[in-house]
Order: sequence, then C-alpha cells, then structure tokens
Amino acid sequence: MVDPSKLQSWGLLGVIEREKARDELLATALPLTDEQKGQAIPSYLDAVGVKSESELKRWMLSEALDDPALQCRAERFLRWQLLCEQRFRNQTSSLFLKRKASLDRVVYSLHWVDDEALAHELFLRLKERECSFEQLFCSLSAEQNAGLPSGKHGPVALADLPPALAELMRVRQPGQVWPPREAEGGWVIVQLEELQPAVFNRGMRRDFALELGDLWLQECMQHAAKKAEKTAASPTLPREV
Repeated sequence: MVDPSKLQSWGLLGVIEREKARDELLATALPLTDEQKGQAIPSYLDAVGVKSESELKRWMLSEALDDPALQCRAERFLRWQLLCEQRFRNQTSSLFLKRKASLDRVVYSLHWVDDEALAHELFLRLKERECSFEQLFCSLSAEQNAGLPSGKHGPVALADLPPALAELMRVRQPGQVWPPREAEGGWVIVQLEELQPAVFNRGMRRDFALELGDLWLQECMQHAAKKAEKTAASPTLPREV
C-alpha cells in the first residue's frame, strides 16, 4: 500500500477521497443492463473527448488501462451519469434556460487593421456591399500577421468569446456589420454570419447533470468532513468498571 504522504505529494490523495465518496453515492445506483454495458465505452470516450483509434491508444497508454480496465471505468462513469440524470432531472432544464443566452453559438467574420481611416473606409464598403469579408481577407492578407487573427471564426459559444465581443453578438442579427472598434493596438470590424441557438439535447442534459453531480459530491464530502471533525472533538467518556 502506498504511503498517504506520497499520495499527497503526488496530488492524488484528494482524488482518492473524492472517488471513495463517489462510490458511497454509487451504492444507491441501479446496476446497468447488458445493453447499457455495451454502450458504456462509446459514451465514456465521448465524454472525455477521445475521438479516434489513435487517440484512444495514446490515452489508454497514458492512463495505464487495458481493455477490461477501460470497460470497468466506463461502466462506473455511466452509472454515475445515470444516477445524476435521475437525481437532477428536474433541474437540468432550468439550468439550461438560465444559461441559454451564453450557450448559443455564433459564426462571425473579423478583420483587423492598424489604420483607423482604412478601417472606416472598409466598414463603409462592407456596409454598402461594395465588397465582402472574403475579398478583404484575400486583398489585405499582409495584415494577418499582426493584431487579431482575421478570418471566419466559429461556431463558438458566446460564453467562450471575450465579453465585449459576446455582447455585440447578442444583437442576434445575422449579416450585421459593426463599425470599427479599437482592439489590440488597431481597429477591428466584425460581422455576425450565423446564429446557432443552443438546443437542450441529450449531450447537454448529461453535461448539466454531471455538473450538478459534482456539486452534490462536494457537499457530501464537506458534510462528511464536518462530521469527522465533530467526532474527533467530542470528549471520550470514561468506561464504567
């Protein structure tokens, strides 16, 4: 058995305590059906972002996993996911509605130049439809090595954009071009190309349920720690002879 001080120095002691607490909660979960066991590995790999066979081989090597260990870990993850989805089934949709505005995704074009007069001239040409962003990217490619990266970006969630840019995109008018704004020592012109409203699908329901499950797990660990502190601080009564 590894010395706890070693685990702590490796940064693993907290992980072990967390997983022990998760096992206590999983004791209340239903066993998986044979069909669910067959879906466990694809579901788990999707959640951890492993998308190809080559990535899977590298990831399994880094995690010191063989096929049976991968199956075991995947089934444990799926049991936790289903437990969280069951416990928080009435809260995930509310959380989605609360965050929907920041979960919407956008595709936008951005062009950066270092000259204010040129930026305003280009803006007027774009506004009057005398040219397109694609033409700008081709004709002014020398600017690409400075400032912000010009080009088409996305789809990207509004929550992942810089706050000032995200605020612009909330206007929700695809095709709109905004006047030049100062940025990164130059001037930037932005156009919203496409808005992709967030959809409350199975993947999003899973992610929200797991997020709420993490909070649940933290609360359980904090409660257990406080209980242990009280037990340790309680005076020990002398035993009767």
